[in-house]
Amino acid sequence: MVNKIFVSFTALLTVSIILILAYSFINGATCRYSIQFQTDERDTFMTCYRGKVVAMHSKQSENGEFLSKWMVEARQFKLGNQIVHFIYSRHAIVDDHLEDSNDNFNHLTSGYWVLFYNAKRHGDTVYWFKNFPRYNVLKGSINGKLDYWDKD
Repeated sequence: MVNKIFVSFTALLTVSIILILAYSFINGATCRYSIQFQTDERDTFMTCYRGKVVAMHSKQSENGEFLSKWMVEARQFKLGNQIVHFIYSRHAIVDDHLEDSNDNFNHLTSGYWVLFYNAKRHGDTVYWFKNFPRYNVLKGSINGKLDYWDKD
């Protein structure tokens, strides 16, 4: 009797996890947006289309020359306000061979293939909450939809 309950519970839990993962994959694949974040450490331009995320992290000198520029590619899963990026590519496009805050960020996060975010949208403004490598809230401008349920 206990064995049947355990098997039933395990099967139900497995099916639930598969359904949640499938939903978040499909919902993440409905993205169609571009976001611009500007901070003191780096400027980020991020696009997402059909679940593929491309982010450009750049750092410029005061006279406008690129000090460093990195391209990161990921697959987006989305469940509610939670966004998960499964990163499969990260490489430097422009590198002046001097370490700046953009290089430090990309070197630090290069060992991680899964990054978690929480996104809140208010009109054309998006707030991107993250807690790695440190807790931070990014405020950016968005054009498009984060997922199927998002209202642009």
